[in-house]
Amino acid sequence: MQKIDLKVDMIMIIIVSLVGFCFEDIWMLIRYNLLDNRNMYLPFLIGYGLLIVIMYHLIGTPDKIFNKYEFKKPMNYIIYILICFVIVSVEEIALGITIEHIYHFSYWNYTKIPLHITKYTSVLTSIGFSLAITLFMKYVYVPIENKVKNISKKIPILLVVLIITILSLDCLISFETMNINNGRNIVWMIKFK
Repeated sequence: MQKIDLKVDMIMIIIVSLVGFCFEDIWMLIRYNLLDNRNMYLPFLIGYGLLIVIMYHLIGTPDKIFNKYEFKKPMNYIIYILICFVIVSVEEIALGITIEHIYHFSYWNYTKIPLHITKYTSVLTSIGFSLAITLFMKYVYVPIENKVKNISKKIPILLVVLIITILSLDCLISFETMNINNGRNIVWMIKFK
């Protein structure tokens, strides 16, 4: 398990939450020719930040799985992708069911995607997320974390806690808005032809 530095982890959650928002909007642009607020008021998806930081501490990177096992390439990537596949699939199903139970609507539905496993995940989406996470962990996460470690001493902890609190409140308020709407929280949307 990676050494936990709460301040660095919170900054990484903020950064990865912004990256997750951009990742989803790029996917929406490619797939549907539109950009939108992804149901939040702020351009952050805190679920991505939380998931990636937790995965980093639990399973490490493709180069050092579980922060101790090193396999010959490409076996390390195959193992890492398979672990990510399981985590992503279980997380999506659990989150989807939980949201439906609490808010009484489906936040997303993959039944139109081939090889879906319940309406909350599919083999194809889990593979896609697993590949994206593997590439992110291999090439992006550790370099960003190293830079964050260097600058974190200059950033007041109260500022970091305030930002995390704001992102958490945004998530809660957005979900309550979706509960009231019994559906998506569309604040803005740009459609391209």
